[in-house]
This record gives sequence, C-alpha cells and structure tokens, in this order.
Amino acid sequence: MTAETPEPSLDAIRREIDWIDGQILRLLVQRTAASARVKATKAHDGSIASSPFRPAREAAMMRRLIEVAGSALNPELLVRLWRVILSASIQSQAPVTLHLDWVLGQDLAMRLMVAQHFCDMAVEIHNNPSRALDAVGRAQGDLALIAPDADWAAGFASGAAGSAQVTATLPVFATGGQPQLLVFGHAAPQPSGDDETLLLLPCEKVTVAGALWQAHSGAATLASLAGFLDHAPPLHPGARIVGRYPRPLKVSP
Repeated sequence: MTAETPEPSLDAIRREIDWIDGQILRLLVQRTAASARVKATKAHDGSIASSPFRPAREAAMMRRLIEVAGSALNPELLVRLWRVILSASIQSQAPVTLHLDWVLGQDLAMRLMVAQHFCDMAVEIHNNPSRALDAVGRAQGDLALIAPDADWAAGFASGAAGSAQVTATLPVFATGGQPQLLVFGHAAPQPSGDDETLLLLPCEKVTVAGALWQAHSGAATLASLAGFLDHAPPLHPGARIVGRYPRPLKVSP
C-alpha cells in the first residue's frame, strides 16, 4: 500500500506565492527596460512625435493573451492587469493628457471606465466636445474621449481636431450596439486583424445597410462598417472616414 503524499502546508504555499511574485517582478523590470528601448527607437526614427498610443498593437496583444490564457484567467481581469502595464509604458514614452467635455467629466461611471483603461493619465475637462477636439488637435500626443452621440461632428468637419481621428473605442469588450466612447488621437491607423471603419455622413436621416451600429451627432450620421477600409464607400455625397480602429474584444461564453 502506497503512502499518500501529504498536502503542502499553508507556509509552503505562501513561499511558493512569494517566489512567483519575485518572478513577476523580474519580468516587469525586463518589460520596462524593453519599453525604454522602444522609446529610444521611436525617438530616433521620429514616430513617437505623433502619439505613443498604439491601439492596433494593443488589441492584437490582448487577443493573443486572452487566447493563450484560455479558461485559466478571466479575460476582464487579464485586460485590467495589462492596461496598467500598457498605460505605464505609454506614459514612460511621452506624457499623455485625456480631453473630455464637461458632461463626461460629471459622469462617474464614464470617469471610472476611463480611469480603468488609461489609469493615472492627466485629464482636462472642456466646455463642450468641440473644445476637447480642438485641444487634441493642438497636442499631437494627447487623446480626446467623446460620446458618439454628443454634438461633435460639426466641429470635426470644420477641422477642430486637426489630423486626429478615431483610433479606438471604449469599452474594450463588445457589449452590442454602439460604443460608449470614441477615442480620438494622432496615431497612424494600422489594421489589427479585426477592425471597424467609422463613417461620417452629413445628413441626419439615413440608414446605412450593413452598418454594425449607427448614431447621430447633431445633424450628421455616424455609421460603423466592418473592416479596415481605405476609402469611404459611395453611400452619400460628402461621406468621409473619421476613423479606423480595432473592434472591441469578443469573448466566447
């Protein structure tokens, strides 16, 4: 008869946790050093001037991590942990200020979602969405966070955002329908493998066939189409692309 293997003591389990924590810390130090090398490379080739925020790379990274983790880790926990790491990496490359209008600034749930995604980045509150767009238009590395159905389209069409476009959306997980926030920035759009293209149509009453979601901003219509499109389809005179961004993460039940 074989003797049963004794269960590890609580002290032994705690020692194992302490050892694991040490390995995590060591890897975080290595990752921080690698991020510093990224900063040096971007500074050399000039790419950091537009924005340290890279939504396509972040989305591809998170999809890969969620797939590798499988059922071992809750995807929302995984994303929340990595958002702290990614936000610290962004801030180490260049300071980033988030620009919000006062309506979002007073919405506690929205502020909490922004804080969870961008962590300790500085926040500036503006009187209206067009002012927030104007601020990000004058600051290459900053981001503006605006609700899709806020009154921002006219300001955007008049050039308030400069070269900034929609580069991401929040929340990070697909919840169905339109996102709660659009993230405007100057990062060069890059395909992530699963993307959406946001169109702005200068008319209020229009239904776009095949749109993933639609919203109204003032007298304009927003329509999101699947894919990373190079040109706006001929849906309506004056239709223009206002952003291309990774589709929110989808997690199988």
